[in-house]
Amino acid sequence: MGKMLVSVFFGLILVMAGVSTAFALQSGGVEIGDLETGSVVGQPFKEIPVDLTFYALENVGGKSIWYPPFQLLTLAGRPGTPVLFKVTNETSKDHGFELSADARGQGPTSMHIKLVLKPGETKYIGIPTSDLTYVTAGGVLHYQCHLHAAHLGGQLRIDK
Repeated sequence: MGKMLVSVFFGLILVMAGVSTAFALQSGGVEIGDLETGSVVGQPFKEIPVDLTFYALENVGGKSIWYPPFQLLTLAGRPGTPVLFKVTNETSKDHGFELSADARGQGPTSMHIKLVLKPGETKYIGIPTSDLTYVTAGGVLHYQCHLHAAHLGGQLRIDK
């Protein structure tokens, strides 16, 4: 009887450990919206400083690009503060913005954001800091235009 109770207790501990990990991997989730109306994990976008800005530009060396081609985001020293990205289409055509750790991975530990911006449109992407610590493969996210394969994208390095 004693061994059975120990086994049941140990099993419950393992189940709870698995559940807490699942909650951590999906804590809050990514939110996309406008500066005035958007929020992430209960914090309005307008109260969060913008960490990084991305621009869709056309005719840069004859190509359309997402600028800048490389970004660095440092997560150290920001416990509980979500990350906020500003994404602006400064071109005359619709452009997509796709941000992912690995486009092939679509599970709960793989971030995959897709949005379409009209000419002149700006959107904000709010991401809980805890989500970024779980989704980055080797600390790198990739961004590109998913509507136009020939457009140049870039890389976002996450420094934990």
